[in-house]
Amino acid sequence: MEYVDVASLVSFFGLFFGILMLTGGLYARRGDRLRHRAGAAVLAGFTALLGLLALGAGFVGILRG
Repeated sequence: MEYVDVASLVSFFGLFFGILMLTGGLYARRGDRLRHRAGAAVLAGFTALLGLLALGAGFVGILRG
């Protein structure tokens, strides 16, 4: 029976969701479509920032593992 390394599994999920959130947040902000929706623009920027943080945490987790 093989053991699953939980830290590397979580790191890969962090990388996947980080890339997904970063691209989704940046895609929503492109093209000046959110000009009259300031709350949605802030939320898209915050999602991109969280995606960048998750991407960095996943990368650090893989390097340590």
